Order: sequence, then C-alpha cells, then structure tokens
Amino acid sequence: MSVHINQPKFIDFFRNELKTLQFISTNGTIISKFRQLAFSCEQTFHIYNGYKDKELEKKDFDFRTDFDITIEKATRRVVVESIVTRQYGIVSYVLSVCENKDSPFNILRKFHFDFALPINGNAAPKPVYHIQYGGKQSPHLTTLSIPVDVLHPWLSSPRINTIPINMALLLDLIFCEFQTLDTVKITNDRKWRDHIKHNEDFLLKPYYEKLRGFLSTDHKFSSLLRDYNYGR
Repeated sequence: MSVHINQPKFIDFFRNELKTLQFISTNGTIISKFRQLAFSCEQTFHIYNGYKDKELEKKDFDFRTDFDITIEKATRRVVVESIVTRQYGIVSYVLSVCENKDSPFNILRKFHFDFALPINGNAAPKPVYHIQYGGKQSPHLTTLSIPVDVLHPWLSSPRINTIPINMALLLDLIFCEFQTLDTVKITNDRKWRDHIKHNEDFLLKPYYEKLRGFLSTDHKFSSLLRDYNYGR
C-alpha cells in the first residue's frame, strides 16, 4: 500500500485546478484587494479553457503570479508558481516571499510543495509528498530577476513529509498565515470555505482515508509509516 494510491487521475486534477483559477478570477474581494492574482488566474484559465480531456491530458499545467500582501506589518511581494507536467511527471508548487514589494527584490523564503512519484533504482529516496526549503531558481523568479543564491540552492535536503497540496489549498495557506483584514474576509467567506471544503474532499479526504487504512491493517516493524510516506 503506497501513500499516493488515492491521488486523483491527472485529468481530474487538471480540471480541478482550472475550477480554482476560474473561482479566484471571479471572486470580488480578490479582484479588489489582490488584483494581480485574480488577473493571472483569469489569463491562465483562458489558456486552457475549451480543451477536451484528450487534448488537456497532453498538456502541462503551468501557473505563475506575484502579488503584494502584508507580512509582519510590511507590504511584501510573494511569488506563487505551479508546474504539473503530464501524468504527474513533475508536480511542484512554489511559494516565495520577498523582503520588499518593489524591484530589485530580496528573497527571504522559498518553499517547494512537491509530489514525486517513487522511482526505483539508485536515485536518492524522498517522501512522495514533501516540502523542500530553498531549491533551484524557478521560472517566475527568473522573470522577476530574483536571485536565490542566498538560500544556498545546492542543498536540496531535507525533504520533509507533508500532505498533498494544490492551488486552492496553497492559497488558503497563504491567506491564513499572512492574516490581514482582507485575507480574513476572504477565508471567512462562505463561498471560499465551500471551495476549500471541495478541495479537501477532492485531495485530502482520500489521502487520510488511505492513511487510516494503512495504520489499521498494514502498520508493522517491516512496514513503517515512513516506508509508506516514501512510497515503498
């Protein structure tokens, strides 16, 4: 039994991300308070909208945006990126936090939330769902001329086990962690909460159901939780 056995099918995951982009691009509070986020979602949604499933299965989901938000009593630029290649070849959601809101930007934090299918062979093992601090230069940081050398990207470990994530859950994390009157208005809104519940049902409920099954029936000295999380 492997941790990712209940991961949604690629096309279902892709379609769900498009629903999130459409939802955010039509959310009045986000349009008003986080205009660039809403605009990026609208642009990306229209890139993929109209494709049939067979066409969409051959494409990669690629989303990039940056917007300002108050963090520790100062307005700072955050960068959000997502790349999900076909059939989950690569799945990475990136959150970067800059010290300032104007160029040139100084990066403070950069986290990757990744889904990495288990690979047999001599490759270094990693948790299937993991967080990585730092990491190499990502595409939108390159576009914004934000260097990451200060984070020492050559050090790729440790990769810390986490739960599955998608765009809705990542943005909900950002709004909950960087609380302002505006973000609280978003996260307390009934429509937002309904959307997050849908994503928890879609991605997290199957994950936790399978985890419960593992701990109930397969958990033993030869099959530890860490083995399960590494996809063994």
